[in-house]
Amino acid sequence: MKKLLAAIAAGFILIFQGGAMAADFVSDVKQFRTTNKDASADISEIAKKYIEVGQKKDPVERYLAAQKFTLNYQPVASDHSQTLVATYVEKGFISSIGFHDEIRAIVVFENGMVKSVNAKLIYRAL
Repeated sequence: MKKLLAAIAAGFILIFQGGAMAADFVSDVKQFRTTNKDASADISEIAKKYIEVGQKKDPVERYLAAQKFTLNYQPVASDHSQTLVATYVEKGFISSIGFHDEIRAIVVFENGMVKSVNAKLIYRAL
């Protein structure tokens, strides 16, 4: 009986952890942009809804890649942490001529787990 309860609890934990990842980070940022026209805006709170401190590295990478982010790792730091700079730029005519929003998420991993998450929405122009 204890094993069954443990398995059910583990299933709920996996559903809970995966639930945030199943939503759409980019859509939430686009919705945010409709009310915030700043050239640079802190969207860390939005990012933290989808990338939580303590999550494993692999699912975070898969999620960001599925959202069409470009993943760029920085060299491993002296404290053995590694920073991922993930950028998203929607492809289209306007972005091809130099006017576009860029979503930049900065995720720091330590021991294969998310240590911190920060993000910015940046308007780019020629």
